[in-house]
Amino acid sequence: MFQDFESKYTPTQLDDFVFNSETSKMVIEDVVGGLLPFPGMGKNGILLYGSFGTGKSALAKVLPSLINQARGGGAEAMEKYYNIAAGGANGVSIVDAIGRQAMLMPFTKYNYFVLDEVDNLSHQAMTSLKVVMNISPLTTVFIFTTNRLWAIDGGVQDRSKCISFEAAGAAAWLPRCKKILSDYGVVGVTDDLLLQIISKANGSGRRTMEYVQKLILERHKVLKQRGEEQSLTPA
Repeated sequence: MFQDFESKYTPTQLDDFVFNSETSKMVIEDVVGGLLPFPGMGKNGILLYGSFGTGKSALAKVLPSLINQARGGGAEAMEKYYNIAAGGANGVSIVDAIGRQAMLMPFTKYNYFVLDEVDNLSHQAMTSLKVVMNISPLTTVFIFTTNRLWAIDGGVQDRSKCISFEAAGAAAWLPRCKKILSDYGVVGVTDDLLLQIISKANGSGRRTMEYVQKLILERHKVLKQRGEEQSLTPA
């Protein structure tokens, strides 16, 4: 029923993401497309900050490929991805490894380093990170996500395009949810009802998709009770 749901609806292009503001979307578009000098002017980081479940991590994962394609480097960005977990060494060895890699000429357009939940870095690792960002500032791109902007060293923020990725309102999610319902052949759901359902997710993309799946399943059960069972395979 929903076997291919994640692969089909996981965002891969900027238009697939639901932004909390047009300003944030425009900055991302201008950075990706090169309309804003990046990397350049002392900035080679993109810092996405906002609450849980807004899609920061998903966007961080696809940005290297989008930047690479926009700059004529092809779809394969060959980025290094790190999920910085709380506890343990808190990334000291990771930042050291990034520093060594940053010295090398990139195989594609840039050397890309994605640090998810970068706020979990220890003070020592965070201090090292702002130094590492200076090693090859015109051939390295750093992409960070955080739920705690206040925990990010000021030097790292100063070297980054800091972009708000807070929870988007229900109205912003409406077109995407309607598209999914249409794909699954679900009709008769009013915008008002759908907005009420989406609002319960409080801007969390994960919960929004969960509620949409539940709505699809409920409509399927109603049709089955009526003897009007239909396939739930999306078009």
